[in-house]
Amino acid sequence: MDEPTAALGPEETKNVGLLIKEVKRQGLGIFLISHDMYDVFELSDRITVMKSGGVVGSYPTRDLTQDALGMIILGRKPARFAAATA
Repeated sequence: MDEPTAALGPEETKNVGLLIKEVKRQGLGIFLISHDMYDVFELSDRITVMKSGGVVGSYPTRDLTQDALGMIILGRKPARFAAATA
C-alpha cells in the first residue's frame, strides 16, 4: 500500500488502520509505504528504509525509536545499530 492515508481525513485514516490491523491479525503480510511516522510505528512489525531503490536497513519496529529511524533515513546509523553491523 503506497501512502494509503495521504489524502484521507482522520476518520478514514483510522478505518484504514483498523483494516490493516485486521489483515495482519489474519496472518497476511502488507507492504506499507508511508511518511507518517505514527502510521509506521502503529501498524508495522518491521521497518525497512529504502533509498534510490536499495535497502538501507531493515529493523524490527520494537527495536527502533522515531529518533533512531530519523537518523537512519538521513543516512546516519544510530550507535546501537552501527556497532551491530560493523
